[in-house]
Formats: sequence, C-alpha cells, structure tokens
Amino acid sequence: MPNSSAHIGAMIRRDIPPEQILDHARSLAPHLDELWVVEDLPYAGGISQMTAILEATSNVMVGHGIAPAPFRNPAALAMEWGTLERMCPGRVACGLGHGVQSWMAQLGERVDSPLTLIGETCSVVRSLLAGEQVSTSGRYVTTTDVQLEFPPLNPPVVSLGVVGPKSLELSGEVAEGTILPEGHGPAEIAAAKDLIRRGQDRAGRAGEPHRITVFTAFHVGANDDIVRNPDAPVGFEAVDSEAAPVAEQLMTLFTAGADSVVLVPLATDPIGALDRAAVDLVPLLRQRLASG
Repeated sequence: MPNSSAHIGAMIRRDIPPEQILDHARSLAPHLDELWVVEDLPYAGGISQMTAILEATSNVMVGHGIAPAPFRNPAALAMEWGTLERMCPGRVACGLGHGVQSWMAQLGERVDSPLTLIGETCSVVRSLLAGEQVSTSGRYVTTTDVQLEFPPLNPPVVSLGVVGPKSLELSGEVAEGTILPEGHGPAEIAAAKDLIRRGQDRAGRAGEPHRITVFTAFHVGANDDIVRNPDAPVGFEAVDSEAAPVAEQLMTLFTAGADSVVLVPLATDPIGALDRAAVDLVPLLRQRLASG
C-alpha cells in the first residue's frame, strides 16, 4: 500500500534559464508538496536556486537534487543547508551524490573512490547539521573541531542520490534517505529498499526511517512532443496520451515503496507540461493516494 504521507513533487528542469525559474516555481507551488532543483555541470547552481525558490514560495519543500560530493566541501555544504533550514524550517530537502564522473574530471575533482568520498562527506554533513563538533581524518575529508554556530533546530533529511548496490547499502549505513533517478520502476525500488535495509542492519540502524525519493520521467500528450535527457538512465517512464493512465503508472511507484515521486517532464516545453500536470495529473494522483 502507498505511504499515507506520500508526497508529489516536480523537477525544475536543468535547461530552464534561471530568470524563468521563479515564476515557474510560484505557478507550481500551490499544487505540489515538493520542488527539486538540478545541480548539473554547467547549468544553474543548486544553492542559489533553492534560496530563491524558498523565498518566492511559502508552502512547498525545496530539494537539492543533487549536490556533487567531489566539489562540495562538507562544512560549507552543512553551513548552506543549515542556514536555509533555519530561514525556512521544515522546507529543505538535501541530496548528495557522487557527481557524474566525466564532469568531475572536467573540473579536476575526480577521485579514485567516489564511494568513500560520499560516505565521508555525508557523515560529516549530518554530524554538523546535528550541532556536533566534528574532528575526522578520512581518506578525503579532514576536519578539526568544526562546529556550526547556527545549526538547524531540526536537521533536514540528507539523502544520497545513488544507484549501485554498494552505494545503496552505504546510503542505508550513513544517510536518512535515498534519491533514485529517472528510469527506476517498481522492481528497482523494491531491490533498492532491500539493499538499503542491508546497510542499515550492518550499521545497527535497523528499523530507522529512510525516505525514498524517486525522480520519474513523465509525459501526457503526443509522442512527437517528447524530448529525452541523454544523461538520464533508460528505463521506467510514465507516458500516455491521457492523464489517467499516467497516474496509474505513477501509482505503481508509490505502491512499491516510494515516499515521494518527483515528476520530470519529457516535453519540449517543460514549463507548460508541469503547469498542465498540476491541473490534470496531480489531482488524479492525490485521489488515488487518498483512496489507498
């Protein structure tokens, strides 16, 4: 059965120019629970987008989808996320990923063990957000007596945006949630949850809440209006000419265990596609979630 507190979100697609983002977010916010921003090289910055959208809206959670660990210092990241959470309590969602390795190489930030780096970064960020003083000497992350002056009163959930088996187990060990990218359907969600639980068990965290956020490509309308992100994984898509079948496809993700399904438009006009989805697709999803 779907989670009774399941959330419906939308992705502010990376190819939308920054000057158009605020009007887009204001239009969507009344209809959705979450808005997620993209931090892909060489598009718009994640923290700046989050800050602007949080200020421009009042009700919606805003997610960082996702911060690449190789070029995000953990103390700086904790300071940014902690500041946003204090300014907008309960409205910040934090995603941390390996970074696309070819992009990290372009920046001179590629590392030999992305798994080690993301684990060390996540652990330090979470400890700092919890108000702890952190001293650590890891393979990639070193801190000495670092402590936030203004830690958030209620630390935001930090999720790892990962897909590989070892990374999913690590997410269960060190994070409070996992973000699965486009292409992941019900079977992949179930398999990911098993690996996450294995990691939780190994870390002595069995039974702790772990939030599953799924980014999902969707389209309602004619197939000739579809454009696919070449960087996105191939797999599950919710696509049909009508909204009702798309809603049924999306419901299978909630039934498989997703806590949040974030709509990523495939349309050549992503702004228009999400505006239409807010009116004709999201209400159908809410009806189905309410009826169980």
